[in-house]
Amino acid sequence: MSFTPSLAIDEAASYVSSAPSLSKVSNTIKLELYGLFKYLKVAPKPQGSRPSIFDMTGRAKWDAWKAASDGYENNSHAAAQRYLVIAQELGWKPGSTPSSAPGKRSEDGGADAGGGGGGGGMGTSVSSLAKPGPDLGEAQTLHGLAIAGDAKKLMAFLLVNPAVDINARDEFDYTALHLACDRGNLPVVQVLLSKGGDPLLKDPDDYTAAELAQVAGHQEIYDFLNK
Repeated sequence: MSFTPSLAIDEAASYVSSAPSLSKVSNTIKLELYGLFKYLKVAPKPQGSRPSIFDMTGRAKWDAWKAASDGYENNSHAAAQRYLVIAQELGWKPGSTPSSAPGKRSEDGGADAGGGGGGGGMGTSVSSLAKPGPDLGEAQTLHGLAIAGDAKKLMAFLLVNPAVDINARDEFDYTALHLACDRGNLPVVQVLLSKGGDPLLKDPDDYTAAELAQVAGHQEIYDFLNK
């Protein structure tokens, strides 16, 4: 039986597009909103192949859509309910009119990506992830610090959290060492290796840390890891 999303989804998406509270939630929640909206309003599965690691924004969006597709296969009603629950947690009230008019709609159905602030239509787009990186909360995690590229802060974090799994994988199956190699930050790579980072672990595309660094054009790191 086909599923037609209720008008509540559009109302919630319009609210989320300009919700000030959006700036306070993690990128994980923002991407979940994106994936759910695409699943409900565009197609049951992502269209096209998965973007390469060089397009990390596109890759994250594709993965979020795929996660919604896999998680809610043949259960669109549950997906719609989850989307509305998140919107309500951000302040949306069913049947209410958005407090401010949404911006120009993007092809993803969200507010104009050119806008700034907490909008960007994270109900339906990931414009706030134009340059992927940790938000304030994520910057205090192992992977967030690896992306941020501050070796001193990373070392301080590891000293305070000695039990952290240095080879833990994030929601996209990357270790902190993978992320540091992709970003080309040698000091961060050195810190992670000194704390037990495993350079032989492979990323979702079957690259080791050294191979990932080479593909990303960071020859200095590649040479360092292959000494």
